[in-house]
Amino acid sequence: MSEYVITQHVDQIKLNQNESPEDIPSFLKKQILERMASVGWNRYPPDDARVLIEDISEYSGVPPAAIMVGNGSNELIQTLILSTCDSGQSIMTVQPSFSVYKRVAEVMNIHVIEVPLDDNYGFDTEALIETGQNVRIMFLAVPNNPTGTILDVDQIRRIVESVPCVVAVDEAYHEFYRKTALPLISDHDNIVILRTFSKALRLAGLRLGYLLAPVPLIKEFKKVKLPFSVGLVQQIAGEIMLKNKDIWLESAEQIIQEKNRVFTELKKMERIDAVPSKANFILFGIQGLKAKYVFKELISNGVFVRCFDSERLANMLRVTIGTPEENDAFLHNLRDVIGRSRDESGTL
Repeated sequence: MSEYVITQHVDQIKLNQNESPEDIPSFLKKQILERMASVGWNRYPPDDARVLIEDISEYSGVPPAAIMVGNGSNELIQTLILSTCDSGQSIMTVQPSFSVYKRVAEVMNIHVIEVPLDDNYGFDTEALIETGQNVRIMFLAVPNNPTGTILDVDQIRRIVESVPCVVAVDEAYHEFYRKTALPLISDHDNIVILRTFSKALRLAGLRLGYLLAPVPLIKEFKKVKLPFSVGLVQQIAGEIMLKNKDIWLESAEQIIQEKNRVFTELKKMERIDAVPSKANFILFGIQGLKAKYVFKELISNGVFVRCFDSERLANMLRVTIGTPEENDAFLHNLRDVIGRSRDESGTL
């Protein structure tokens, strides 16, 4: 296996990891630091994260007993696979999708079945149901990363009701899509919802995620999850962010508007193929140009987007929606690259 490495160009306009373009306000940082100064650091944090879970319960509408928090959603993905699979068994996801599902499974000698998305990066519901008959857990990112495409709630319901495995719906970009499969938890015993504080809630640097599921499943997951994995600073920051949700919900709405504007501008550009997205990023390709050439040209002009190694995405790029100024810089430089594309080094 190769290492999981994402190059960081922090001195550039950073539009490669689907982060929030805005840091949390300084007055909220001050509140977090003041809370941290008032508690002892020599004791382990509350392992049940009771106060944070109560705040998540109020935000999500799910009872506290149906919630589990983790050190980012990555730890929760690992917990789900550990608690449902043994070596030699199988999980399922789509291709392309979030690479961590496959990476965690392969480390554990668990087989990964990938159902390809269609030519428009849509989900094949029938193929998911058919393949899901013989796996232990199915991961569906909705909206999907890196495509931004979705399954609607009725499709998810049909899948959940048609397969014997656990269905984990990763809603990392929920605040940008606004629709959720959460109501299915009350009527089905095999669905899990994953969410994160890393995107709309602006806490990517602190590593905090949560899982919503039927209570019997939560009890099983807790047997596997590492103890004390969510530290004091994560718990306190999560509580304060949820108590100030109007700030980041307004910001999420602005990001949605900017996403729509950037998509419209991309569609106006000659040779651009942009995929409609329900997340805070847009996947796109450029007819007649190599993605790696465009990627390097954008870097040379101070704009850092995401380039992929997988065969399915070999000639695609993904741009995270930034501030209006960052988005304008991206669009300006992309137009410039396309305008200079008669250079043979960039043509296919």
